[in-house]
Amino acid sequence: MFLIMYRKYFIMFSLFTLLFSQVEFKHECSHQGSVNRWLDMQSSLTENQEKIDISYYNIELDIDFISEIIYGSVIINGIVGINQPDSLEFNLLNNLVVDTVIYNGQSVAFTHHNDLVKIPAPLVVVPEEYNFTVNIIYHGTPQHCGAGGFKFDEHLGIDHVWTLSEAYCARSWWPSKDDPSDKADSVDIIITVPRNPDFIVASNGILQSMEQTINKKTYHWKETYPIATYLVSLAIYPYTVWYDQYISPLSNDTMTIEHYVFPDRYNSSYSNYLLTKDMLVLFTNLFGEYPFINEKYGHADFGWGGGMEHQTLTSMGGYSQNLIAHEVGHQWWGNLITCKTFHDIWLNEGFARYCQALWAEHQYGEEAYFSFMNDHAYYGGGTIYVEDPLNNSAIFNASLSYNKSSWVLHMLRNIVGESTFFQILKAYGSNDSLAYNAAATSDFKNVCENISGLELDEFFEQWIFEDYYPHYQLSWWSEPGDIYKIKIDQIQTTGYFTMPIDIKLTGSHGSISTDTTIVVNNSESSQIYEFSDLDFLVESVILDPNDWILKEVSYLTAGLNNIIANNISVSQAYPNPFNSRIRMDYYIGHEVGDMDIRIDILDINGRRIENLIKNRISVGFHSVFWNSKNNATGIYFIQLSAGDFIATQKIIFIK
Repeated sequence: MFLIMYRKYFIMFSLFTLLFSQVEFKHECSHQGSVNRWLDMQSSLTENQEKIDISYYNIELDIDFISEIIYGSVIINGIVGINQPDSLEFNLLNNLVVDTVIYNGQSVAFTHHNDLVKIPAPLVVVPEEYNFTVNIIYHGTPQHCGAGGFKFDEHLGIDHVWTLSEAYCARSWWPSKDDPSDKADSVDIIITVPRNPDFIVASNGILQSMEQTINKKTYHWKETYPIATYLVSLAIYPYTVWYDQYISPLSNDTMTIEHYVFPDRYNSSYSNYLLTKDMLVLFTNLFGEYPFINEKYGHADFGWGGGMEHQTLTSMGGYSQNLIAHEVGHQWWGNLITCKTFHDIWLNEGFARYCQALWAEHQYGEEAYFSFMNDHAYYGGGTIYVEDPLNNSAIFNASLSYNKSSWVLHMLRNIVGESTFFQILKAYGSNDSLAYNAAATSDFKNVCENISGLELDEFFEQWIFEDYYPHYQLSWWSEPGDIYKIKIDQIQTTGYFTMPIDIKLTGSHGSISTDTTIVVNNSESSQIYEFSDLDFLVESVILDPNDWILKEVSYLTAGLNNIIANNISVSQAYPNPFNSRIRMDYYIGHEVGDMDIRIDILDINGRRIENLIKNRISVGFHSVFWNSKNNATGIYFIQLSAGDFIATQKIIFIK
């Protein structure tokens, strides 16, 4: 992979802190609120469900496409612990009719209310662990649940069945302990469908058999790895099926990649689906071996608008590289390790979003990585921690659970360092108690701290359990004796963030331009950093020049003996070349004063194609961005005009 490297020097500096009364408020009140969230996790489980552990499901369905009825039989094996339940309880929506319940081979009484099938637990005089087997036989038409549940659909006029059970919708088509915290060790999925049309049933794991009678076909799939209920899936259609092969870069072992595609999408999806093996190789190198290498990976087209990371066989409503990379990443982050509750869905979705950035970096370089992250920055309110884990809209909030969450990993990468960051991900994925199990934010934090040696309580509290982001205000000046001072204020009203911040100093030594980057630790409302012993004259100071922090920045003053304070200064636009968004910083000095500024984009022939700014701009540092997604690849110019002053730069856009 392309490692992000830049010149960073650590300079001895002394720190002066201006303390305000708000500091105490921040460290006491917001910290206590986040601690309460760490401890007050809601579960979707009943008290009785907490007392059982599921080891196995056998799901058998006979699907009637004409009447849109499923006839089901689900065998559930589990263990009751020392803490005895009053009843064995399984989630199943009320609209499905339970015909019979068999407990340890005997038909038993049951109730089915409030979407729970309850079976009286046996009375154990001396509490001890025991195993149980329950078989629930039922039928009915599945009702819509969450993003779909179990869907009778069609594609191009042909019947199509698909499932999407996240977050709590396995219960819409089969009875289970429907919660991500309890993974079954294995699942058998046996599905009977009509022979006409020539349906193919795609599901998790390895195909054990396909048997046919005159009118019906029965597919038997088996998932041998631990699996959460919401990851069990069906995709049924007369698919075009094609195969590829993954070769592990770690062991040289091979695994089949299976693609079940709508025939009309075969040609258009083929080239991107062909990249799947490259994504598996990349993520294996970064995270550790593909978690289900003894089974398969693949895709099944389905009639929903996005993608769903069903274990070993993702359901796909599209086939863009971004979508494929996201769902491949989920096989580690979401499937190998699943969020314990949907409070912590960021451990699934934020990680998978970040996998998209890693793929962009791998394919197109460092600029593409930073461009992706900036395109997915979120500057609104709300916490990454999902306050209401029973609310689908809250769980799958794109701004928080996906975009801002991916920035947590982006920021962590810079804080702990490149090598340590990927060591953390490998250690997290191979952790004995977390792999093929479920995790909370605290589990991931513990791994980060163990590998990095850093104390990261504040980092996770402020970014996961608190909302918004820092707004930094920077000013700097020089004093006699070659002393430089930088003042950073946090001017947001939502509390102060504790972060290491990269500060880039640019200047000249004689006729030679030079720069250096220092790292300062910032945590209060206002702090002044003093440093000296530089071998060049500082002319500009930029906070977090490579955008490692989710933030806003404003610049109040800048200058050294009026070297740049008396004019207009324009920095080199970056990244250049670029593939999405480019940034240019510029400075208006005090002697010039507020000015009418115009910034335009010109094409290769010098024609103005877009105006970015046409306004009166105040003294200080400013930034302007151009999002070029709707333009063709090629050479452009970014031009700043202010009175008689014109600065024009060539920029190169590559899609």
